Amino acid sequence: MLGNEALGSAFFEALAEAVAERVVKKLTAETAAWTDQTRSPLGRKRHCLAVRRRVDQGEGGAAVVGRKHLLSKDALASELNALSTRKRPSRAKPVDDDIAPMLARYGVRRTG
Repeated sequence: MLGNEALGSAFFEALAEAVAERVVKKLTAETAAWTDQTRSPLGRKRHCLAVRRRVDQGEGGAAVVGRKHLLSKDALASELNALSTRKRPSRAKPVDDDIAPMLARYGVRRTG
């Protein structure tokens, strides 16, 4: 049979392990709702810029904690949606009137 000291030690060891498991579970659940720049699908630079812009403009869902730039799931979804719907400027196509003087200047002739 175990002595009182051994029984107390086993109890406190089991208690410490249970408390540690609960703390880890709680911390990971809270941080799972936020994405930092290292795990962001936006990429590090774009993520940090989005966080700074949201913080400066007073929009919710963004925070800077130490060196970590955090976005909530909703804010990240909003940023991804805005990024996917933004239209890129079309490339300007040269007009023959613009090209003719340049071709003449450099002595280039079109063939065919």
